[in-house]
Amino acid sequence: MSESPAYRAAKAAHSVDRLFGSRALRVPGTYLGAVAFPHPRVGPWHYWWQAHLLDALVDAAARERRAGHDDDAARLRSRAHRLLRGMAIRSGGRVTNNLFFDDMAWLALALGRLREEDLEATGTCGKDVLSAGSSLMNRLESGCDSNLGGGTWWNTTRDYKNTAATAPTALALLRTHRVAEARDQLNWLFDTLWDDERGAFLDGIRLVAAGSGTETTSVDRALYSYNSGPALGAVLELAELTRDPAERQLWLDRAAAIVHGAAKQFTVDGPHGKPVLRTHGGGDGGLFTGILARYLGQAASSELLDPDARAVARELVEETARALWDGRREFDPAEDFSKPVAQREEGETVAVFSPEPARHSNEAQRVGAPVELGTQVQAWTVLEAAALLS
Repeated sequence: MSESPAYRAAKAAHSVDRLFGSRALRVPGTYLGAVAFPHPRVGPWHYWWQAHLLDALVDAAARERRAGHDDDAARLRSRAHRLLRGMAIRSGGRVTNNLFFDDMAWLALALGRLREEDLEATGTCGKDVLSAGSSLMNRLESGCDSNLGGGTWWNTTRDYKNTAATAPTALALLRTHRVAEARDQLNWLFDTLWDDERGAFLDGIRLVAAGSGTETTSVDRALYSYNSGPALGAVLELAELTRDPAERQLWLDRAAAIVHGAAKQFTVDGPHGKPVLRTHGGGDGGLFTGILARYLGQAASSELLDPDARAVARELVEETARALWDGRREFDPAEDFSKPVAQREEGETVAVFSPEPARHSNEAQRVGAPVELGTQVQAWTVLEAAALLS
């Protein structure tokens, strides 16, 4: 049986769909990922997990289209559109019914990629994607102002500006041809939250005693892998659009610094003797490193970035994907999930991937314990990034 990078990514796509795929509030023609497997009777709503699930569906559709598997690609695009409808229904009718600007930025990015994939495959794009994307961009622009010198608010409380909202917003602005606005966002990010010594972005800057007339600020110095991801993507795409050689080199130098910083701050020793990306546990943190891997893959493919940074980015993606694949647990989905079973030689199996690439899933994901959607979308995203590099 072939275990090419494309096969591995397809296995992850099939497994996530088989284990987590469901309808939104049981409405026909919709799709959502259940927050866990086995599915809880009542689960919390994680909007941004669904946004990254949609991004992974676009990855898979593009991979199948490039391989000439048009029917599979069409099925995956259809699922992405049904997921958009599911998100709208679950959000109360509109995907802009959200308090968090970073959540909406992630979905805006995924929808932009779905639009491009639709156009590449069929020459047309659905009105649902265009309408939702336009509405989301309007909301995102409302979260950008000059308070604290620039950047994007994390949520509508407007007392915290952070990398998690500013970086994907900058990338979404770039991809909708608002280059000057994106440049301002990125300059603020580097001026305010970049830690040059550690090679990563601090989490954010908070208004203390907001509204009292005596506001002060406090910087959250925590480092999270996902903050480096969209910032890296935005810096690379801004470099591609920059005509001035000196400014272009500035952005490329910054991109290389982010890659090397990721190798320094967000890696652990892997099972094969090389560094792999470290993760941040479960919950929301279960998605963080998949996001970083997506944009490290973009860096590894960039012809503008210096060869050393490209090589570092490639090795991190490929070694992390290799560790996740070798550390998976496959089982027959018809069997009782609470019992460990051997990998079947024939028939359908699904894979559960470790939330920690450096550890086998049998150690990091206790057999029988619920598996979170976020950690599995994370693994899927890493495997898609590796497949694209191959």
